[in-house]
Amino acid sequence: MSIWIMSITFVLIATGWKSYLAPEISARRMAVLVIVMVMLLGMPLWWSPFPEHMHLEIQVSVCLLLVIGSMLSYKSSEQASYLGYLILCTLMISIIWGFIRKMYSYDPVFYWLGPSWDAPLLAGIFCGAFTSQVKHQFGMMVWGAVLGETVNTVLQSGLYTAQIGHSSWWDSFWIAIAAARLFSLLLKAIRLGISKLSIKLWHIKGGRSS
Repeated sequence: MSIWIMSITFVLIATGWKSYLAPEISARRMAVLVIVMVMLLGMPLWWSPFPEHMHLEIQVSVCLLLVIGSMLSYKSSEQASYLGYLILCTLMISIIWGFIRKMYSYDPVFYWLGPSWDAPLLAGIFCGAFTSQVKHQFGMMVWGAVLGETVNTVLQSGLYTAQIGHSSWWDSFWIAIAAARLFSLLLKAIRLGISKLSIKLWHIKGGRSS
């Protein structure tokens, strides 16, 4: 799933859709990020930041991703109030992610699209509603996915082993990123359509009044 989403993204960027998908991030920066991430993904380096009873491991590539996401999202935010808003939204996304994972661990029968799809999809939709900037969405989803798995591990109290950086985690992360970007573009299209419709109705009303 990750390879499929990234391949579609690269094809769209190469065919002139970069202004819609990632207008704030330069092509050179994206290329460097992808090269470094691919190099680190092949290294079996894992880190356990918490005690052993929490059963949580993070791959080194995800740690780098957290640093990059923090620099893109939170460091670039000039106003302290907006920075607090981004942090609050990130915490909300992580809670949504973790609680859905926890809920499906009890009974995965009742779901929307799939037990492994619903948490990243819903988190991505909320992320796309919270902000429309790609760099903020990227940082929020990186931290939201990591903290969400941490919340799930804490709630299941040793019954669940989280491997943040495993292929299933990467699939969920890229599903969330795609959902966030598509939902923000959908909201932008709806706002643009409403704006054009209101202007057209205003001109019609003005023509009748004259």
